[in-house]
Amino acid sequence: MDPRTFELEIGADGTARPGFGVIAAFVPAGETWPAVVALGGDPRHDPGRPIAELAPAAIGWLRAELGAAVTACCWTVIDGYGRFMEAVPALQLAGDKTAPAVEIRKFPGGSSIDAFYREVGGAGEAAIELLSAIIEGPHLVDETPSMREFLEAVESHGSLPTPGSIFRQVEAAAEEGDARTMASVIQPNPVISASLINSANAARFAAAGKTASVPAAVSRLGTGFVRRVVFVAEMMSRYKKGVCPGFDYQGFWMNGIATGAAMRALLEAHDIPQRFADEAFTTGLVSGIGWLAVAETFPALMEKYLARCKGADPITKAKAQQEIFPCPIRQVSERYLQRFDFPEAVHAAVAGHPDVDRVWYDCLAHAIRIAQGLAPFDCLAVPTNIPVPDACREEWERWQGLLTALR
Repeated sequence: MDPRTFELEIGADGTARPGFGVIAAFVPAGETWPAVVALGGDPRHDPGRPIAELAPAAIGWLRAELGAAVTACCWTVIDGYGRFMEAVPALQLAGDKTAPAVEIRKFPGGSSIDAFYREVGGAGEAAIELLSAIIEGPHLVDETPSMREFLEAVESHGSLPTPGSIFRQVEAAAEEGDARTMASVIQPNPVISASLINSANAARFAAAGKTASVPAAVSRLGTGFVRRVVFVAEMMSRYKKGVCPGFDYQGFWMNGIATGAAMRALLEAHDIPQRFADEAFTTGLVSGIGWLAVAETFPALMEKYLARCKGADPITKAKAQQEIFPCPIRQVSERYLQRFDFPEAVHAAVAGHPDVDRVWYDCLAHAIRIAQGLAPFDCLAVPTNIPVPDACREEWERWQGLLTALR
């Protein structure tokens, strides 16, 4: 049996049925771990009752649905405080969907996510990944007045990072294929020049020898990579620090670059033509710009979220986002990206609307998850233990010279 996810409603009469309020993930037994079912309250649809109260009905329904696959199973409930507890149901007859008596107790190592992982190994990580995917899935939300006010305040902030004059000149020269002009535009800026030279002297160019020349660096790296370097450098230089004391500005940018690198490396896997490579990188880089926008516009609100999510598991973070922010962060990112002349598919992917271009949406969603394995950003409700494909890691490694120069 394959891994599966479920969304259930628990009625006032204590019966479970497909609906909203409880989310669950099933991972079948493997060679080194037992079958696992993890359950929690859905942060998008508050069930109004603690998961410990809802678990018996949910377990009864799931046990009947999954049958022999959960004969020997680790049932786990995740409460509203992010605690992981083992749920031990009483025996039932096959096919019986009634709510069994359930004993809820700590794992031998405690009630943290690490204690859960130690108990069930890779199955636990897979279960959390599945639950996170439910919460982060396409979620179309109508704007309420509070949402509009929130987004309008962010939009009127007016000083979020945008590519500057150097990037515009470099882009124009790149379109003309004029590498000499590109180099002459970059040379007066010591930070960007140093970044390019650092990258050009990376190990993969060892055979060409060291260089201290910007034109030589542009020639070695290629116009596409140079454009991305300039874009990143100008964006990052605007916000190395900001008004929100607890916000990890460097971590935000590192994760953005990792997302751009991963998205660019994933194009082939998603059957997207390579001619969209630079556009894909830029999309990944700014796809989470809403986090920076909220940190700068509503620093107190961001501090409240940071206090809640520090060291928390993805489910707890997702719930905190629903409770604290007036709208999903992806909508803030979408509003920011309206300043740029991106295709509709890009805007829709960032906003979480897969109906416009499912392939582009899936590629970005894939890249966001992989970036957490390359450069974790603690604000995201995404696990950090996701496997990283070699192509994504290689693309990420290409940026290390630049990042060293910009830090």
